[in-house]
Parts: sequence; structure tokens; C-alpha cells
Amino acid sequence: MGLNVDEVTKEVREIAADFVGIEPGELDLNKKLRLEYGISSIEASEIIMEMEDRYKIKIPVEEAIKILSAQDAIDYIMKNVQ
Repeated sequence: MGLNVDEVTKEVREIAADFVGIEPGELDLNKKLRLEYGISSIEASEIIMEMEDRYKIKIPVEEAIKILSAQDAIDYIMKNVQ
């Protein structure tokens, strides 16, 4: 698939910011989405599902629970999407 880290960062930032309710440029990639931004566990699951749809992947539950920040999501995608 030849992913570009800048493009993945932009897309993940847009997805996460939409759920947090802020502009993408305001999202701190390292802040914990649930603990620091206050999204619900359902919203966190929806972010994972949106990433799965966008990148045509299936993120196992044991991996999904480790994705706590937008940066975690970016790192996971860059490592696991071919």
C-alpha cells in the first residue's frame, strides 16, 4: 500500500479530532484520548472501527486496547498495514 507517515498522521488526526470535538490542528497526538480528552469507550471503539475501514485491516482486541492516543494509532498503522 506504500503508506506515507504524514498522510497517515493527517488522517488519524482528523478521525480522532472529530470524536474529541476539536479542530485537527489542536489535537495533541500524544494525549490519551479517553483519559485526557474524555471520549467514551464506545467512541474509542468507533475510532478503531473507522481506522479498520479506512486502512482495510482488522485490529485484534488485544491490540486495540493498547491504542490509547492518536500517536499509538499512527504507530500501529505504520507497523501493520502493508
